Order: sequence, then C-alpha cells, then structure tokens
Amino acid sequence: MDRLDPIVALLVFVLAVALLFVVVTRGTRAVLGPRRRLEEGVGLAVLEGRLQRGEISREEFASASQVISSEPKRTGEP
Repeated sequence: MDRLDPIVALLVFVLAVALLFVVVTRGTRAVLGPRRRLEEGVGLAVLEGRLQRGEISREEFASASQVISSEPKRTGEP
C-alpha cells in the first residue's frame, strides 16, 4: 500500500493541473471572444469609411473585409 501512495498523489496532482489548464483556457476564450467581435466590427467600420472616401477600391474592400471576418487559425484544434 505504501508503494501506491506516491503514485496516487502524482495522479491527483496531474489531474488538478489538467483541470486548472482547462478552466483557464476556457475562461480566456470566453473573455476574449467578445473582444474579437468588437475588433472585427471596428475594422470593418474603418474599411467602410476608406471605401466611401475613395481611398480603396471595391476589390480591396472585399479582400480586406474577408481577411478581417475570417476566423484566425488556431493550432492544435480540428
């Protein structure tokens, strides 16, 4: 029984660290999600203003707005 005590303690520690990691990463996504949408809206508003002033063409607007609206690629996610 004494040989299992360090293994159980290590297992509990690993599970606690994994749980903490999941909580922190999910919480960060929940906090940064609205910020991303706000930044996207501001970026599109700036592009629309530049289009109206004639600083960029419709093609440039379409290309830039597509880049702004696309989701960033995250590594490690399917």
